[in-house]
Amino acid sequence: MQTFRLDGRPHRVPENWAELTPAQFFAAAPHLATDSLASRLAVLRACCPGLRPKDIRRLTPDQLWDVCTLTAWVWQQELDTAGVTEFSHRGTTYCLPEPQLRDAEVIEYAMARIYFQQFAHPQRPQPAALDELVATLCRPLRADLKKVSRDPAWDGQRRERYNAKLAEGRAPELADAPLGVKIVVLHHFLAAQRFIHRAYKEVFKTVEQPTGPAAAQAKPRHSDGTELLELLATLAERGLYGTYEQVAHTSLHTILFNLAREARHRRAAEKETA
Repeated sequence: MQTFRLDGRPHRVPENWAELTPAQFFAAAPHLATDSLASRLAVLRACCPGLRPKDIRRLTPDQLWDVCTLTAWVWQQELDTAGVTEFSHRGTTYCLPEPQLRDAEVIEYAMARIYFQQFAHPQRPQPAALDELVATLCRPLRADLKKVSRDPAWDGQRRERYNAKLAEGRAPELADAPLGVKIVVLHHFLAAQRFIHRAYKEVFKTVEQPTGPAAAQAKPRHSDGTELLELLATLAERGLYGTYEQVAHTSLHTILFNLAREARHRRAAEKETA
């Protein structure tokens, strides 16, 4: 933490993402899109709720710049949402998935990808899809957590099991949730997606990229995110993880790890026979 004084009153400013409280994170999140003096000041005030408007008004331009420089690290360090584990809205506490979606099931990641692609569509963005994404990933604690956590066979899942209908019903309730909450959840998801695409790149090359002679002529297209749902259906047909329902609720990383290993072995065999 850094400390500065205004009119003799000390104010502490975080120096990295881990030092932000969830409340500070949510308040700062809407101002992270651009690095400007106004954004730095807004982040400073989010980090220092005790900072009074009259204290800011008394600063000279040079003093204001010096104070706002204390938040410059926000745009220099990679955003890290690991310290935010939950938020409350309308009397319900929602738990975020673990960093890198370590506790996620395949189906929730598949659905989150669909909603993200709808939200981020370059021609026809759908703002309400962000609420769907939040409702998909963020769920209340499972009702039997205290009991099941004592079971040696517990899989570590703290959130209630993903249910598409429940998520669909909760999305409208999250429409008026603070923008900062939604932005934090979005960045949480994007960081996990970057990790997943790096860790299991063999899977996503197969799932998303066209192959063969037509690939060179293929026009770039905006994915609708349904590739993983198609992959789930294929895995269910193969019967390796059971029925479609069983596959859908299998650990995301278990599925992707095994598929990536399969893809590496297949390519190695193809090289040997080439």
